[in-house]
Amino acid sequence: MIAVTGGGTGGHIFPVVALVEELKNRGYRDIVWVGTRSGIERDRAEKAGVRYRGIATGKLRRYFSLRNFTDPFKVIIGLLESLAFFLKKRPRVLFSKGGFVSVPPVLAAGFFGVPVVTHESDTVPGLATRIIARRAAVICVGFSHTMNAFPGKKVVCTGNPVRADVLNGDEARGRSWLGFPNDLPIVFVLGGSLGARTLNEAVWKLCSGTNGFNIVHQCGRGNRKAGLDENTHYRQIEFVEERMGDLLKAASVVVSRAGAGALYEIASLSKASILVPLPSSASRGEQIENARYFEANGASLVIPNENLNPRSLKEALQDLLDNRPVREAMGKKARKLVCENASSGIAEIIEGYL
Repeated sequence: MIAVTGGGTGGHIFPVVALVEELKNRGYRDIVWVGTRSGIERDRAEKAGVRYRGIATGKLRRYFSLRNFTDPFKVIIGLLESLAFFLKKRPRVLFSKGGFVSVPPVLAAGFFGVPVVTHESDTVPGLATRIIARRAAVICVGFSHTMNAFPGKKVVCTGNPVRADVLNGDEARGRSWLGFPNDLPIVFVLGGSLGARTLNEAVWKLCSGTNGFNIVHQCGRGNRKAGLDENTHYRQIEFVEERMGDLLKAASVVVSRAGAGALYEIASLSKASILVPLPSSASRGEQIENARYFEANGASLVIPNENLNPRSLKEALQDLLDNRPVREAMGKKARKLVCENASSGIAEIIEGYL
């Protein structure tokens, strides 16, 4: 049996989905996903055709919150549940995508001597990954830049797993599905996840005017803006799943937060992007570091969250849309930052422990 763990956000879920796809293609069917009891990863596990085990989870915060007084008890419960799972199922290897949900299963794996292969997507590791890394046999990273963060450990730059349906996106299919009544450039805005309210607001104000481009906007579940459906240059979608690859391929420019998962999908398809990283007040600062890394390598334009408004966004978009050679060069530089075939590389490491 192979156990995988990770959840809470898309950045921790979709790479696990991509890895599960690869493992199943290699003939492995006995896979169990350990995640939160009520997280969206349960649905993704079911769609991927693997069994699911939900555990209690508590977040590891480095800032004040009343939940800091209750979450340690949840972590203890999650650890006990993980120990019971490992005692009963005896998986031969555990893949950890990181994040707070992964800590109890990794600790349980260490207790039973089960090898752990963990993965860090961001350019700078988080607290959970630093804890997990102490128990990991192999640490996989998405960017070569991150390898120096784990001295004395076995670190492999595998890249970040990307789903097959993203890599196999088709521009014509994406344009057909969107159905814009013109052939203007398409701007794809990836809002809708944690902290995307500021980005959504800027896009809604921008699309109320007359622009020389179309906007397709992932706005988040329950965030559809009333009164915009009549705008022939705008499409709002609560959450893009299977169509992600098609819409990315159809886009001339992508506007996004700077989570590593989104960056890898954008870069893997050689797309020019404008990044609006979450501020440090709403995160541990990893998105700011990711955005700086891409900007320093000429792979993206960056608008700090505090500087985001309809005017700054439109000016940045217009600069890219008016200069195709710059867009193409930016996309090529982004592509150079990613390692290809990440799912295959990680699967081979896992196979080494089977």
